[in-house]
Amino acid sequence: MSNPNRHLVMKKIIVILFVVISVFSCSALSGCSKNQTETFELPQEYKLSFSEEFENGYDENIWAASEFTPRKGGYWSDEQVFTENGNLIIRTEYKDNGDDSGYYTGELSWSNMRSTYGYYEIRCKVDNVRGAWSAFWLMPDNISNMEQKAQDGCEIDIFESALPYKVQNTLHYDGYKSSKKKITKLDDMYDDYHTYALDWKKDSLKFYYDNKLLWEVTNPDLISAYPVFMDISTEINGNMKNDKPEASRWLWLGCGKIDNKNNKLPSDFVVDYVRVYDNGDLIWSEKE
Repeated sequence: MSNPNRHLVMKKIIVILFVVISVFSCSALSGCSKNQTETFELPQEYKLSFSEEFENGYDENIWAASEFTPRKGGYWSDEQVFTENGNLIIRTEYKDNGDDSGYYTGELSWSNMRSTYGYYEIRCKVDNVRGAWSAFWLMPDNISNMEQKAQDGCEIDIFESALPYKVQNTLHYDGYKSSKKKITKLDDMYDDYHTYALDWKKDSLKFYYDNKLLWEVTNPDLISAYPVFMDISTEINGNMKNDKPEASRWLWLGCGKIDNKNNKLPSDFVVDYVRVYDNGDLIWSEKE
């Protein structure tokens, strides 16, 4: 006869091993979500501290569109950044401009405002375009000189849309020598407007999509305590070659190439609003 006590012990060992493996797997992913089904409701104590609704253009005392400049596989130009019907539009298209012919898109960022901590939210619509990605991100000044842990200065990508039907949240630090990221599959990301948000506190980072938690980071070495500026942009996959941007599929593997035959250009990154709430930790400052 089999020993029932032995079977009970074996079951307990299997359960313990499963728990240990699960915890280890989560830690190895550099701070995975505690609960990806968590639904976030903006707490009443979070107070709106900044908003840009784009109803009447945008405040040029706060924002600056990037002027003509090569950027990865294409060009940024302020001509690609404009408002229409109460939305910010960043348009991506091919332009035949002689020696500067190529794919054009754009970027809009805070010129002098800086902030640390806070709750950041964008409501926007992205196209399913291969070879380009839209993004909402927070960027410290002089990040290339910050060769320490993330708390001393970190690029925080609240979302990037480079991979088809996937959103990427990323932390870049150590002067871009180190990074941590989370990629989440989203079957509905191209169907309409969606919200992407970050709740940045002194002890945690929480990334959300339509108020659903995607990624939570609690490792103190990964939580920046350094001021940042807000950035909204689209970029072309590729890099510089012979002092000219060249579209390529290799800079961001899986993103594809902008001349994909299925792409419909021009393509618009459409932003309804961006808002910043004081979550109890928000600090405002200015560019040094």
